[in-house]
Amino acid sequence: MKVLKSFFALVAVTAFAQQHPLDGLTTSEYWTVYDVLQKTGHSGPESYFASVLLRAPAKDAATHWRTGYFPMPREADVIMLQKGVTYEARVDITSKKLVSWQAMQGVQAPFLRSELSGHDELIKKDPRVLEAFKKRGITDLNTVRCVSLPVSYVSVPEQETARIGFGSCSQNHGVYHSWGRSIEGLTVQIDMVSKKILKVIDTGAVPVGQGVNYEEIPENPRAGTTPISISQPMGVAYKIEQGEVSWQNWRFRFRLDQRLGVVLNLVRYIDGERQRSVMYEGSISELYVPYMDPSHGWNNRVFIDAGEFFTGGILKPLRAGLDCPAAATYFDALTVGEHGAPKVGTQRACLFERTGSDPAWRHGEDGEVYGRPSRELVLRSAAVIGNYDYIMDWRFLQDGAIDVAVGATGVIETKSVAEKMATHDHAGGLEYGKLVAPNTMGVNHDHFFSYRLDMDVDGPKNSFMAERLVQQMLPNDPMRKSIWAVQPSIAKSEKDAILDLRLDRPAMWMFVNPNVKGPLGYPTGYEIMAGATATSLLAPDDLPQKLGGFSAHQFWVTPYDTTQRYASGVYPTSSKANDGLAEWVKANRAIENTDLVGWYTLGFHHVPRAEDWPVMPVMWHSFQIRPFHFFAANPALDLPKAP
Repeated sequence: MKVLKSFFALVAVTAFAQQHPLDGLTTSEYWTVYDVLQKTGHSGPESYFASVLLRAPAKDAATHWRTGYFPMPREADVIMLQKGVTYEARVDITSKKLVSWQAMQGVQAPFLRSELSGHDELIKKDPRVLEAFKKRGITDLNTVRCVSLPVSYVSVPEQETARIGFGSCSQNHGVYHSWGRSIEGLTVQIDMVSKKILKVIDTGAVPVGQGVNYEEIPENPRAGTTPISISQPMGVAYKIEQGEVSWQNWRFRFRLDQRLGVVLNLVRYIDGERQRSVMYEGSISELYVPYMDPSHGWNNRVFIDAGEFFTGGILKPLRAGLDCPAAATYFDALTVGEHGAPKVGTQRACLFERTGSDPAWRHGEDGEVYGRPSRELVLRSAAVIGNYDYIMDWRFLQDGAIDVAVGATGVIETKSVAEKMATHDHAGGLEYGKLVAPNTMGVNHDHFFSYRLDMDVDGPKNSFMAERLVQQMLPNDPMRKSIWAVQPSIAKSEKDAILDLRLDRPAMWMFVNPNVKGPLGYPTGYEIMAGATATSLLAPDDLPQKLGGFSAHQFWVTPYDTTQRYASGVYPTSSKANDGLAEWVKANRAIENTDLVGWYTLGFHHVPRAEDWPVMPVMWHSFQIRPFHFFAANPALDLPKAP
């Protein structure tokens, strides 16, 4: 008996320090990965760490894990670059062992930060580049900045066997940064391993655009903008205990991932005495941004933002008073440095409550108004990828819904052009962009975000149902000729669940649990309520579009597969588009009454305007995940009255 008591006491002591299997990697865990690779001879002076990511634990075990259990194994997936060769490693952190090490054939690791800007001097020393500068009257190389970018698909033969970067330059004299100051007509093709310039292409000089000068932004506030103060004198109403966030009836966890940003886990809602599952995991999966200019140097600008540019982490610092209110709680993030050491990024996410002064519900009757005010909990982060800033929100509402929103801002990417003023007469000619300033054209482009939603509505076994609104004719009704009715259907396979938002064929998209019935006999469910969105206009057989194939439809459903996490594949750089969501669904797997993952495409076409320059106003797009027959009645009835 004493032995058993000692054993359970030991478990209780160790449980206090136990880490949840879904938490992000810690500093000591990053160093364990580093040490294991060093000791096994797989890391040295010419080794570069592109990413170290938490390997997804077994879902069933992670769902049921509780503090006090024996620790679950913690593993990391590592992508490394050595002399141009991409390697994958899997490290058992708990046992401090190397599980696997493999050279990957036919793929390219994401570009390192040092690669993106590390060829500036090489480019500026090339005689062909210097001659191109001379033609443009550029002699002061101190004001010239050159970068080398990846291309997400195989666009030139050299990419088949080499790690190729595509260089371009800009001039930043007289401005704060070089966005808007592109040196057009000049492109460079670089072998990133041998550090040799393979090609220099000069299609002709045009004047350099005027760029962004922040001194032109007024410092004095406009009239009528007196301060607004929102205070919480009794403190915030949410709690964070051992990594779990609790706010009113919501419970959830999250981690900050180098590639995906915020990753939600174990999202649940307290319904009376029950803690009910809504979503196991939710995150951005990929960002696809193709530009729409056919000229050389622009025709290959097709970016898979998360998959290509996540080294160092896609999340960037949030600023108090700008991004998050005074009472917000901030969270730091760890990422891996190029040589394997962990790096701390401060204030990479924030959590706060807010009220928009909107009612949660109301009704007027007999001259009286009944209702309750609303508030919401916001988990916010900001990804800065090149010129664009993306504010990304998960907004938890009091009625059991979650708003998912992206606000696009930053500096639009522009092209230097000869024109100072627009000369077209709206006669129907094709345009690839709009002038936003003299000699500065904002190039047309798209933004597509793939959200991966591992829905577990009242448990992991769900079905996907589309309830279509169909017209019904009433030939014998003297009062009217037609109505519409709801026609539900359960998707049997992946292809049945590929859906588009159509105004002429409306439908509701729902994850339902056929094994759990609500009080009225309906299966409990959560609806994916689409917002304003878009689909790609590119040709389906165009290789860049095949790589961003998720953008062809607004919604997809796949059976849960822990290896299928990135909508454009694990390695989009120099890809042949043989991985990713559009490829996986070709198997047309069964998706009824099983563990499902939904993929929502949030997208918009962007034709730039003068008002987007020099800094773009935040443009918000969103969708909602909302309960549908999940509750017996409105779950916000118990909210307190306005003070």
